[in-house]
Amino acid sequence: MRLSKPAWLLHIALLLVVAGGVVTWLTGDRGQVWLGSGETVYGYMSATGKEATFPFSLSLDSFKVDYYPGGEVPRDFISYLAVDGEKAVVSVNNIVSVDGYRLCQMSYDSEGHTVLGVNHDPYGIALTYTGYALFAVAGLWLMAARGSRFRKSVRSLAVVALMIAGGGGDVFADTIAGVPRQQADSLASKQVMYNGRVMTFNSLARDFTKKITGSSSYRGLSAEQVMVSWLLYPEQWQGERAILVKEESLRRRLGVEGRYVSLDDLFSDAGDYRLQSMYGSGDKTLDRAVEELDEKVGLLMQLLGGNLIAPVPDGCHQLSEGRVEAELIYNRVPFSMLVFITLFAGAAMAFVALLGRRGFNVAALTLLWAALTLQVVAYLLEWYVAGHIPLANTGETMEFLLIILLPLLLAFHRVSSLLLPAGMLLAGAVALVSHLIGANPVMTPLMPVLASPWLSIHVTLVMTSYALFAFIVTCSLISLFLPSVASRMMALDRVLLYPAIYLLGLGIITGAVWANISWGRYWAWDPKETWALVTFVIYAVAMHRSIKPLNRPMVFHIYMLFAFLAVVMTYFGVNALSSLHSYSG
Repeated sequence: MRLSKPAWLLHIALLLVVAGGVVTWLTGDRGQVWLGSGETVYGYMSATGKEATFPFSLSLDSFKVDYYPGGEVPRDFISYLAVDGEKAVVSVNNIVSVDGYRLCQMSYDSEGHTVLGVNHDPYGIALTYTGYALFAVAGLWLMAARGSRFRKSVRSLAVVALMIAGGGGDVFADTIAGVPRQQADSLASKQVMYNGRVMTFNSLARDFTKKITGSSSYRGLSAEQVMVSWLLYPEQWQGERAILVKEESLRRRLGVEGRYVSLDDLFSDAGDYRLQSMYGSGDKTLDRAVEELDEKVGLLMQLLGGNLIAPVPDGCHQLSEGRVEAELIYNRVPFSMLVFITLFAGAAMAFVALLGRRGFNVAALTLLWAALTLQVVAYLLEWYVAGHIPLANTGETMEFLLIILLPLLLAFHRVSSLLLPAGMLLAGAVALVSHLIGANPVMTPLMPVLASPWLSIHVTLVMTSYALFAFIVTCSLISLFLPSVASRMMALDRVLLYPAIYLLGLGIITGAVWANISWGRYWAWDPKETWALVTFVIYAVAMHRSIKPLNRPMVFHIYMLFAFLAVVMTYFGVNALSSLHSYSG
């Protein structure tokens, strides 16, 4: 089959990326160098275990760990170097390139040495980056070119679409020591420092209570009441079974009934910490449950030791009144719960509409708009409160996925009567998982490597592609149950495949560039990036019309179902593996 010019360019781009990787493997070298203050070195230890020589001298003037204000959480590692006497600064996400050698900040050791990564790849990076640039240009050209298959598919789809369109406050205070609701609520808007971030006491108390109990309240007590009561009446609360333990096998080992344990349950009569002997059993599920429970105990110990809450230091920028109000609104309105309930209710109405009651279809669309509005408002509030785009963990990326998925559903729901109920059911499931993840909040600031503008670019591109793949697989599922719409759904899926694969490719590229800036190498065969590449290849196969079986609608849809398993593996599955991307869970 004769390829168009942009298709040729796209294939050349991919060949250049592969060639660049081969050249890097054949000619590149990487390693590490340890430097103490005042030391001068002329080489580094290669990854092969051999000593290699720099064409320059390298010395360390000083090393600094930059902490978040008011805490001991590192925000950045900074090495002040002299390269042949010339001053240079290396930090996380800020490399220095000298004579083809790229120096990046890795970490530091207990003796005060800075640890720098060294990457020498004079030819492979240039070749690979050329391939990246060609991919970006060729992908756009392929979709925008006059007479392209993508534009023809969009036009035919538009014609088809037109044709189709023809609790009580203090109940618990009687059974355990607690503070009055009014007194605790008066602390909600107070500003405190936690792990380098200025936040309202309401936010800290809410995250603390959700982390410990699995809910933002506990037996009628608000989050503020729970946290203040732990502080004021620790003896009584240490015996209260308020710490959620999800794993049944761990509860059996602890000898407790129900889903909750007390702090006293975790210590023997002799004062020994019982979890210490339970870790390292060889049972990964049990070990993970022990780690999660140990994290909760650590938070409680910090609170009881007076180290969890700190006043905002003098000279530290405080939140504006608007930020405080936004934070309180975000914490008090159960946005995530409202979104998944709204979507599931809309899905139920859309299914009723299939029985011929068209009025229910209008109600379902109204609920879909309501869910989208709630999700967008919640996401914008979260962005405003956090001070950075919320894309740093699984829960936040799933919220972003919904913001892409719901407009797609609004735009294309008329293609099939089943698409609206099935799509809302899928979106509701995503919203529910996001809500459940939020029950175990991440109570730490961004890791140094994530404090980069590349985070939002990379994750936005990848998550948008995943949202498109999720919509595609929904169409394919409908086609299996309703073969009469299979051809029409294949036409829609083929249109969406173009931007989905292109955006995934750009996501992989921006991730590689970010890795090169942070770690000095653009590819490490990490499970996350490897499976992203596998996903790209699997979906790219479906773009080739020369593979004749995939031109048959039912075969195509079955292939899309199996292809989506790669997305699931990339997004969820590899989190169970040792990965450089483990912070994204």
